[in-house]
Amino acid sequence: MRKSISLLALALGACLTPSALAQDNGWDRLAEYQRVPSWQSEDGEFSIKLRGRVFYDLADVDWSSPNGGGQGDRDEFRTARLGVQGQYGDFKFVAEFDFSSADNKPNDVFVQYASPVGNVRFGHFKTMNSLDEQTSSRHITFMERGLSTDLFGLDRRIGLAWFWSNETVYAAAGVFGAPMDDNFRFAERDDSRALAARIAWSDEIGDTRLHLGGSWRRLDHDQGLRVRAYPQAHLSNRFRAADYRPGSALGEADRSDYFGLEAAAVRGPFHAQGELSRLQIDGPAGDPAFDSAYVQAGWFLTGESRNYSMSKAAFDRTRPARSLREGGPGAWEIAARHDVTDMSDANLGHYRATSVGVNWYPLDHVRVTANYVTAELDAPAFSETSDTLQMRLQFDF
Repeated sequence: MRKSISLLALALGACLTPSALAQDNGWDRLAEYQRVPSWQSEDGEFSIKLRGRVFYDLADVDWSSPNGGGQGDRDEFRTARLGVQGQYGDFKFVAEFDFSSADNKPNDVFVQYASPVGNVRFGHFKTMNSLDEQTSSRHITFMERGLSTDLFGLDRRIGLAWFWSNETVYAAAGVFGAPMDDNFRFAERDDSRALAARIAWSDEIGDTRLHLGGSWRRLDHDQGLRVRAYPQAHLSNRFRAADYRPGSALGEADRSDYFGLEAAAVRGPFHAQGELSRLQIDGPAGDPAFDSAYVQAGWFLTGESRNYSMSKAAFDRTRPARSLREGGPGAWEIAARHDVTDMSDANLGHYRATSVGVNWYPLDHVRVTANYVTAELDAPAFSETSDTLQMRLQFDF
């Protein structure tokens, strides 16, 4: 095993020594960090607290392409977010930024009002598309989401939106401008515009939780579009892109429509989900379209069940039945996923990725993830492949 993976294995081994598993141990001290600074007024009308997350990733990447190969051991802070959230009566506010790169990238920065007929939100937040995208990165099953969320450019934008849900139905719609500029500036990065909507149904039938949904986004591009993605491993290279930016030989993308269908089921420790999506592009010759689909399934070996939030129509935090702090094993989960995208309209053939993973939740807000991903872009004139063994240490509050 390569150096970075070996170091992580040693660190995990140290955590699992008998002394570390004692009741009064480092896990207790780590759990204390979940009690972040917060304040609430005496009448309970106003409250405020810190929020954040840190993801540290290690990977051993084997990359092959006509443009070169190799890569080897790599590591990064995938995410290092810090922010604040609060509430005043019917108003909620969130401001969170990511400090893991040279630029201070904005994430959720919005104000939300709880009206009698749903929540109205203004600020910088995700367009309402895809079950996988609407599930927080803290609670997705694998280190990276399905291929289409990256390939088709699902993102956060400055917008005004409405969200509504009851016990079984969720609906949301919004109008959006461009993504927010970096470095704490509440300003648009470009002149792109978008409309988006999502509807979902979910209910428990016997012992099974079912979810069905669909979403749409129309995006008017300002600077064209590149359809590209990492092979479900952020520390690998991106596979070759379909370039529809100004000056491209393929033509410039003026507008695109995203359509997505989603389904999921949870029954005891078993869970499964899948999505089918299409990106239709207007502007280039022939108005190219790309289709993408994934299916995944997982099982909690320690008996937990994946948690679902009807107010978001997405998955939420899974808590271990017996954490290490309580003298238990934490929660252990195994999972597998297969992705495929048809990029024939750009003469790029098919993009496939298969992932297997293990998740360990020693505490409510701590997770260790190990994924093996094998991916291939099988184009008519060339091929690119990526095989990645990667691990993540995750902590949030």
